[in-house]
Amino acid sequence: MGSIQRVDRSKPWRARYWGPDGRQHSKSFARKIDAERWLTISEAEVLTSRWVDPAAGTEPFGRYAEEWIAIKRSTVGENTATTAESLLRARVLPTFATSQLKRITTADIRKWLAAMTDEGLSPSTVYTYRRVLAQILGQAVDDGLIVSNPAKKAKAPSVRPRRQLFLTAEELRNLAYECGQYGPLVWFLGWSGLRFGEATALRVGRVDPSRRRVRVEEAATEVAGRLVFGAPKTHAARTVIIPHFVIDTIQPLRSGKATDDLVFAAPRGGPVRLNNFRRRVFAPAAQQIRKPELVPHDLRDTAASLAISSGASIMAVQRMLGHASAKMTLDVYGSLFEEDL
Repeated sequence: MGSIQRVDRSKPWRARYWGPDGRQHSKSFARKIDAERWLTISEAEVLTSRWVDPAAGTEPFGRYAEEWIAIKRSTVGENTATTAESLLRARVLPTFATSQLKRITTADIRKWLAAMTDEGLSPSTVYTYRRVLAQILGQAVDDGLIVSNPAKKAKAPSVRPRRQLFLTAEELRNLAYECGQYGPLVWFLGWSGLRFGEATALRVGRVDPSRRRVRVEEAATEVAGRLVFGAPKTHAARTVIIPHFVIDTIQPLRSGKATDDLVFAAPRGGPVRLNNFRRRVFAPAAQQIRKPELVPHDLRDTAASLAISSGASIMAVQRMLGHASAKMTLDVYGSLFEEDL
């Protein structure tokens, strides 16, 4: 139990209580009512497991963020950590690096978000920066350094849902034709549902033509101008079954290659880079089939649409796309199932 004592000093009322750390904590007040209020709140935090050491949270945000990035590299992979670090250094650290963790308030974060919005950054970009800040402060809560995450109540501008564009099988065939030597890659993406980086990291030995199966164990991501190979987005390998006519299309690309060679390679060898492919090949081909707004990710949506229209279940589509849960698949493609009904 805590106690309040009167002492002979400018702030005569001293409140004390024992914390979960086994140490006694105290604070002095000019008025007895303030001491009682502080003691009541502190004891309630101890009882509800919301107590945080008053001495915690004094570490500068910048130093804690560096530790967070180091941990992230060992848990989520190099490419994801490098992207997070880039976002952190671009917009988060310039504002919060020297601030103590416990001194960062919701008002501070709202002001930061408003400044980026006024500067003309898109809602999705602002949201991305806020998410990185919120993740770090959330970890500080878990580490017992701050009581709550001040970013939770500081909302970023609303982000419009990404529009979805689904191609028919005929449109997909026409697009693949217009992409020339990259046609097999486009055809494969439109039927398999693999992410672009997963397809371009696909090795010859991970294709089983007799069983029409592709093993997805790796993804290539372009980070800061360099290509990084790592685990798929959900950090879990999966097996995808693809139609025989897709297998027939990619078989010539496997011929004469070693098992560890890439199935889809650039004309001069090496992996296909998304930015170059989109600008030089995909965008002109999309113009030719009168779908100028088309982007490579729409091929993943197309694969989901073709699978659903063929009678695939939510669980089957989830496994094909590598979503973390069936709920995620339903959130993204639920309207397609409704149309079938």
